[in-house]
Amino acid sequence: MKVLGKLFFVLCFLALGASATAQLSIGPRAGINLAKWAGDEEFESDFEDIQNRLSLLFGAVAEIRMNDNFAIQPELNFIQKGFKVEDTYDDQGVMVTEEFSIIMNYLEIPVMLKGGVSFGPGRFDVLAGPSLGYALNGKFKYKYTFGGETETETEDMDFDEDEVSRIDFGLQFGGAFSFKLGETATLFADARYLLGLSNLNDSADDSISANNRGIAISVGALFPL
Repeated sequence: MKVLGKLFFVLCFLALGASATAQLSIGPRAGINLAKWAGDEEFESDFEDIQNRLSLLFGAVAEIRMNDNFAIQPELNFIQKGFKVEDTYDDQGVMVTEEFSIIMNYLEIPVMLKGGVSFGPGRFDVLAGPSLGYALNGKFKYKYTFGGETETETEDMDFDEDEVSRIDFGLQFGGAFSFKLGETATLFADARYLLGLSNLNDSADDSISANNRGIAISVGALFPL
């Protein structure tokens, strides 16, 4: 975790030093992640009808703007990933719903390249770049609803015993719209597709493959330094 934090600040200073005319801005970012896992045929057969799970994200952004058309944006985010599987059926005239979720909390560093155009106080940018995440913790959640009554049970994830990898390397793609409030701040909203490339299966049997996927939507503000 300390390594990720140091890497974030190193990237900021290296990018800033790449241009003597770069403008540095920092600020918060918060939103949601529609998280899901995708896998091979064996994984899909074990978990049928995988659904997106609504999760949270928040963090800090540093924009290093080289010129009006190009910027680099390192981030340090807390983001939840995982998935859920839900099944509803009739048990002797009573509707039963069973839900199983995996929730993993990551500390993640995306480094986004931003290219776009300005129009008055507004601008639009296309975003693309790599990300590196480390799972701080995780849990399994079981939810059972029968006859209008719901029972919930949670179990902490043991990454070694459950053979789940903590490392998540991936790519992020999307777009952002921002609006400048004079010289004091810039408000932005962005949407991204999160493409995990690391196999989450950390067992000796590598025949099963599963990767993180997500659609992240967030808002935030940038304040020039």
